[in-house]
Amino acid sequence: MACRTRNFFIALAFICGIYVIAKQPIMDYDVLNRIRSTIRSEDGIEILYTVGGWHNFNATFFIESSGIGYLNDRYACSVEAAARLQHPLPVILYMTGIKKQAIARYNPWTKNFTNLKLVKVDPGILFKNTSFDRLYLDVKGQATDLTEHISDMMRIFLLKHYGGLYLDTDTVLLKNTSSLGSFLLYNLVNGIMKFESNHFLVNEIYNSLAQKKYNNRSWDGLGFLTIRDITKKYCELSLQKGNFDEAGKNCNVTFLRTDTFLPIKWVDWKNGLFMQSFKKLEDFRPEVMKNAYGIHFNNHLTSNIPIVRKKGQIHEIIAERYCPFVYSTLPKFY
Repeated sequence: MACRTRNFFIALAFICGIYVIAKQPIMDYDVLNRIRSTIRSEDGIEILYTVGGWHNFNATFFIESSGIGYLNDRYACSVEAAARLQHPLPVILYMTGIKKQAIARYNPWTKNFTNLKLVKVDPGILFKNTSFDRLYLDVKGQATDLTEHISDMMRIFLLKHYGGLYLDTDTVLLKNTSSLGSFLLYNLVNGIMKFESNHFLVNEIYNSLAQKKYNNRSWDGLGFLTIRDITKKYCELSLQKGNFDEAGKNCNVTFLRTDTFLPIKWVDWKNGLFMQSFKKLEDFRPEVMKNAYGIHFNNHLTSNIPIVRKKGQIHEIIAERYCPFVYSTLPKFY
């Protein structure tokens, strides 16, 4: 009888154990191991199996999520400038595609900038069986702005798991940023931000996205709007219109003046910025340039405007000083 009773409780415990396991939500298992398993070495590009030791709070990373497989000259300039200024700290360019004909153009980077990694990654595999799995399938199936929304998800996913400084590819660094701790810009754009891995605020942003019902008509629903809602919920700001850096109470993050990374707005292009000539970079908005860590150009309005030599164009002035390798290859570089 005692033996039967013991066997009964063993069976009951086994059944309950199965039930408990079955009730567990999908969890983000070892991200590094999953990424490693998705990548193979390809034509001399150092791929993602090395990133685990590279991508950390001190890393700077970019995302090219269109799948076109190469960078135009302005985006390439952004990556080179970061690799130069952040050295020896790591700089990582995540790409959802790398075309073979473009690899030869990138090889000088991987040889000359030892702190730069080019990473090919499949978002579908990256997000599979994680909290982002459902949202990714919704985005892939419904998105009208697929490139932007995949990038919105990838940057938060990577910030949560690895931390680091995320920069849009239309952001050119002007000085080293290693002195900056976790931050958002005061205007709460998601194109420039830095967090430690599993930082409280980025975890809340991540969890909010994971639970979000996807709306393909909301261009910034996975970016600015989510960050704004989470920031308003947890952080106390004085709302001084971003005229000074401010430590957000209760959320352990600094909100930097918007012109810390000088935004070039659509009105600047409307007023003919690209028609203007400058002898030196300091002639362009000198009152803020001396303190700026970088310049954030408006992607949608300028992405197809090439860098033109000897015109005194703002992009040319920047390229000649901050990305001389890209500048030397013009106009042949993508």
